[in-house]
Amino acid sequence: MGLFDSITKKEKPRKKPLTPIKKEVQGGAHRTDVDVIPLEEDVLAKELVKPEIRHIKKIVVTSYSDLELISEELQNGNIVLVDLTPLEAKPEVLAKVAEQIKGIVSALGGQAAKICKYEVKLLVTPNDIKIVR
Repeated sequence: MGLFDSITKKEKPRKKPLTPIKKEVQGGAHRTDVDVIPLEEDVLAKELVKPEIRHIKKIVVTSYSDLELISEELQNGNIVLVDLTPLEAKPEVLAKVAEQIKGIVSALGGQAAKICKYEVKLLVTPNDIKIVR
């Protein structure tokens, strides 16, 4: 390739576009419609991949008996919004309840985080849901 070849560009010859070839398919009149039957694997896959329904539940804690309800909801895989504002008037009870919630969450492998700045509200999640802080 010389110096002038790169300056003067030569046009490449254009190719003809390909034309599609149409052929008649043999035995077209003997075709019958076939019903599609789902395979066993498809049915099994749909059953295995069913989404699990979870709930976000709010629980207002007024006594120690509400702690059992929080534990049950976490064991069922639900997310719990715990409202501790009724216990703000009793700081010693609030501290004990908060420690109990912390123990429940750590025993079940979940996480807890305070979500309000001026009120005592916690977000408590089961072990397969993580809170990004």
